[in-house]
Amino acid sequence: MYAVIKVAGKQFRVAKGDEILLDQPAAQDVVAEVLMLVDGKKVLTGADAAKVKIATTKGGVIVDDLGRTMNFRPKSSRSSKRIMGHRRKRVTVKIDSITV
Repeated sequence: MYAVIKVAGKQFRVAKGDEILLDQPAAQDVVAEVLMLVDGKKVLTGADAAKVKIATTKGGVIVDDLGRTMNFRPKSSRSSKRIMGHRRKRVTVKIDSITV
């Protein structure tokens, strides 16, 4: 059994025991909207999929993971600049169970 969920504007295909990385602060609660549920040959979408409950827990130690740093280095004949970009905070979320 797996589900397609929408969290923070992105869609993920998840099953029980999966871990996903989200681009949001650890202080916020994870609100997952279920778009589709597939259980064998049975497929639920729309209003039927909205009734599905997904239990999640946030990862313990892995919660504060920083993304890749973006660098910008324009080169000119007179000077050289280096601008460091920001690093996004990411949260690891584990899918505990999917119940209809």
